[in-house]
Amino acid sequence: MKSKVLLTILLLIAVSAAARPASAACSNASLQGGYGFLITGVNINGFMAAIVGQITSDGNGHLTGSETINNNGVVASHIAATGSYSIKANCTGTAMITPSGMPTAKYSLTVVSAGKQIEMVESDPGTTESGYALAQGVTNCTAATIGGIFGYQAFGFTPSGIAVAFSGQAKLDGISSLNANQVESIGGNIISGPVSGTYVVNSDCTGSHSVTFNGGPAHANWVIVSGGKTTLQVETDTGVISTTTANKQ
Repeated sequence: MKSKVLLTILLLIAVSAAARPASAACSNASLQGGYGFLITGVNINGFMAAIVGQITSDGNGHLTGSETINNNGVVASHIAATGSYSIKANCTGTAMITPSGMPTAKYSLTVVSAGKQIEMVESDPGTTESGYALAQGVTNCTAATIGGIFGYQAFGFTPSGIAVAFSGQAKLDGISSLNANQVESIGGNIISGPVSGTYVVNSDCTGSHSVTFNGGPAHANWVIVSGGKTTLQVETDTGVISTTTANKQ
């Protein structure tokens, strides 16, 4: 009797194990197509840094793209970048990205969501920067790609080094205009009110906006990801450093 019970238990375990899907194996081919990425932290000089960019992977270990880099409020927009990557079977790996005329940055990667998302940390000594990349999901964009209502949140610092955070709800008309209602905290002082401005979308699914809030202008470069459901943004006003994530409702 005991032997029959044991045999039954072993058969149930075997059936259960067979029913579970095997762990996904990764390779360089796991990363193919366009990705938008956002990286923040402290650079090798001890300054706050933020990068938003777009990178295209060929599935064979090669990368091409562009970046907007904000180093302590000094902005370089749309810098061409090239690089390489290597992904192991366990879905971890490394990448090297070289913006034109700038030093190469090395990253440690973890591939998740079947290659649709990449977790990243810069592995160069002296830096403390991390971020993530999301598959763009679209290859050709227009202003209509991101028409609709988005919720957004941001964090950064003013030119005088005061922490700033804001969030709101924005409506993009699918042509060129946007309007929003925003609540902003500047060093703990709360300001709320309307935002108005314009935006531009490039065919490669990058874009930018120019808006006015509380009487002051603000500008940002961004990249469209997740099939137009999300934008990743970095402010491009001199002396200011902030990053924003906006998600379609």
